Amino acid sequence: MDIEAAVKPLFNYFNENFAIMKQTLTEAAMVMVMTRLWKEVLGAIEGLLVPPLADKPSTQKPVSQQELDIVFRWLELLFEFFHSRDEETGEVLGVPADVLKSPKYHELASLNFFYFETTENLIRTSERMTSATVQRAQQNNRLSAPASLGPAFGGFMGQASMRRTKSIMLSRNLGTMKKAKEEKRKEAQADPNDDMILRILRMRPEATTYLRDRSRQRERLAAAAAAEMIVRQSLAAGGPRFKANNLPRR
Repeated sequence: MDIEAAVKPLFNYFNENFAIMKQTLTEAAMVMVMTRLWKEVLGAIEGLLVPPLADKPSTQKPVSQQELDIVFRWLELLFEFFHSRDEETGEVLGVPADVLKSPKYHELASLNFFYFETTENLIRTSERMTSATVQRAQQNNRLSAPASLGPAFGGFMGQASMRRTKSIMLSRNLGTMKKAKEEKRKEAQADPNDDMILRILRMRPEATTYLRDRSRQRERLAAAAAAEMIVRQSLAAGGPRFKANNLPRR
């Protein structure tokens, strides 16, 4: 009861303002405003538990197990408030659950697993996640590399292929497309990300060296990814072409 009473003034504030907005906004606009506010809520809860991502230790101290439990109880109450399901009909009057359970929401949920792990285990997990992310990026780059199409794919055959592709795409029903979109969203949410672990490590003075090394590694990977993107864009655009009149005469 004390935990719930602590956030009661916040709920009162939300209720008063939502009541005013509901008089002037459409249902879609209302949900959009609530979704944007939900992001702010997640950011505020995140700030209570971990410092921002950086390459140096933070002066912020970790919370206790009891404090962590309290914060997650607040998150549960806020989720129910923004979801706003009618108890009698079961109808969702607020933000859909799949929108509330955003990647940031899942990142916060992961804190329950990592927050009180030893520094050694956190570093080992971070290294494993980093290795998996790099391998996955390399595999995706190979799969998405532009392929050279010979002349056999031009003219009539190319047009016929395009028509068949268009026909197949148009034959897909909305249910199939919605399912594919949902699967893609779930994959994004399940994508391993060590940002939260690094933010926990900022509150561990003994992780100073690892934080510095990881920051340098991330900078190198970002630079390599940017360079590769430039090359791929150049290849997709046809790359540099040499004109006959630009060739040196003998």
